[in-house]
Amino acid sequence: MRKTLPLALALLMFATVNAQKNVVKVNPLGLIFGSLNASYERALSDKSAIEFSLDYTTVNVTVDSGENAKATGLGLGAGYKIYFSKNNVAPRGWYAEPNLNYASVSASSGNEEGKVNAFSVGALGGYQWVFGGSDSGFALDLGLGFQYFSASTTGNVNDTGLSGFIPAAKLAIGYGF
Repeated sequence: MRKTLPLALALLMFATVNAQKNVVKVNPLGLIFGSLNASYERALSDKSAIEFSLDYTTVNVTVDSGENAKATGLGLGAGYKIYFSKNNVAPRGWYAEPNLNYASVSASSGNEEGKVNAFSVGALGGYQWVFGGSDSGFALDLGLGFQYFSASTTGNVNDTGLSGFIPAAKLAIGYGF
C-alpha cells in the first residue's frame, strides 16, 4: 500500500503534465448583442474537443402594454469541435463545430412580467491559436457560421422578433493550459 499510493500519484501527475489540453475563454463579441459568454474547452483526442459555455443574456422585448423591457437570464451551450489541421493537435488549428444553446430570460415592466425561452442549433467553422509554447499560453478563437434560432414567450411578453436562420460569429480570447 505504501508503494501503491506514491506510484499512483506519480502516474497521475505525469498524465496531467502531458494532457494539458484545456482552454478557458470569454467572448467579447457577445457584449455587442447583450450577452456575456464564458466557455471551457477540453480536448478529447488529437482531433476533437468538447466545449461548454455559460451565458448571461440581455434581450429587448415588448410587453402587452406596448412598453419595451429588458429581459435578463442565463443560457447554456455545448459544442463538439472537429479539428482538421495536419500540423496541430486539439485545441489548436482549423475546426468545424456543431453546437446547441438554450437560454431562459425573464422580463418585467410595471405589473407585467413574462419569460422568453430560446433555443438554437448551429455550426461554426474557425481557427484557434494557443500562443506561448506547447503546454500553455494566450488563446484566440475566431469562427463564422450560422444558427437556427427559435424563441417562445410566456406571460405578458410579446414576440421578441428573433427566429429563423441568423449568422453566427465567434471571437473568444482566453488561456490554454
